[in-house]
Amino acid sequence: MRYKLDPNIVKYLSGKLDLKKSTIEKNISLLKRKHPKCTSNAVAHIYAQQFGVSVLGKLSKEDKESLPHLEVDKSKIKVNSKSIKKKEKIIEFIKYESNDYFIKGHISEANRAYSKGCYTCVYILSRKIIENLIIDLLKNKFPPNSLENKNLYFDTNQNRFKDFGEVLNNLLKKKNDFGVGKGKTVESLYKNALKLKNDANDRTHSWFYLVERKVEIDDIKIQTIVELINNLNNHFIEGEIK
Repeated sequence: MRYKLDPNIVKYLSGKLDLKKSTIEKNISLLKRKHPKCTSNAVAHIYAQQFGVSVLGKLSKEDKESLPHLEVDKSKIKVNSKSIKKKEKIIEFIKYESNDYFIKGHISEANRAYSKGCYTCVYILSRKIIENLIIDLLKNKFPPNSLENKNLYFDTNQNRFKDFGEVLNNLLKKKNDFGVGKGKTVESLYKNALKLKNDANDRTHSWFYLVERKVEIDDIKIQTIVELINNLNNHFIEGEIK
């Protein structure tokens, strides 16, 4: 019965704790008020634990199931090392420091996809990241406080950002505005980003392009493009805007 205390448990505890049976029964009854969902025998086990004693082996299945928690003898557990799931290792394919929630989210997703070998996803997502970082670069250098500046990256008629190709062309046209010695940096950024744009477009708009090899991703040199963007940003902004 659920609420009947097993006299054998009482007898066992009496001998172990050197207490009268009536005292043990009374203490278990009082303790049961704190554990109303437990059987009386389960409460006896909780009571015994207070004295470093266990009656777990004397409990029925119903008694054990009513316990709020069940201690397990770890020495009896056999662990199969092969079944232990290793912590997921994420490769930082793209390294870029930012406090922006959305930038971090996109880069984290690209790195997880790269780590899992989802290279077509990486290719397409990398294009999105680089496109937006270059738009941010232009916005930092040419703030949208004039129509001339805004037209470099924003289509006011369509009320949206311009196509990536047009943004890159405008970036190249403005290479001399980035300061002495930075024209070559802009040219290098343009060349690498244009290749990424063209290749990613092919993979986005056709079923027949799948990126199946890691080397195809490594060849687009995403981190090189990121560092070129950082270099240009850091050149004209006091403190990095990231």
